[in-house]
Amino acid sequence: MHAERSVLGIVHNVTSATRLLDLLSAFDGDERVQVLFTRTGSSALDEGTDEFLSARGMLQIPWNEAITQPFDLAIATNRGGNLHDIPFPLVGAPHGAGYNKKLTRNPEPGTRNPEPGTRNPEPGTRNPGLSG
Repeated sequence: MHAERSVLGIVHNVTSATRLLDLLSAFDGDERVQVLFTRTGSSALDEGTDEFLSARGMLQIPWNEAITQPFDLAIATNRGGNLHDIPFPLVGAPHGAGYNKKLTRNPEPGTRNPEPGTRNPEPGTRNPGLSG
């Protein structure tokens, strides 16, 4: 059977590839959908990514080729790289449980007060940022 639809999985590193496989399991066994993978090449933490993809039989194409193909959909579990170059629909998903977690500390040196009773737990008294 010839695939009727094509999906591009965009991989940043092993963590994002693992999450992407979770999402793409929706297409498992559906011969109407062909899934190919590409890498943005933008992660400093991408050691082992090629081996991860190859060991699982994930068909890869180079980024420069991927963005010129007529995919029906792309799914990325990262925000790195030139995702803005993709000319077809793109779905973005977080790649880990920590994405969009609330930051509860001020990262500036000397700004934390660890003494008991110095934190106000009442709603609306804290203004944490978001990660991701």
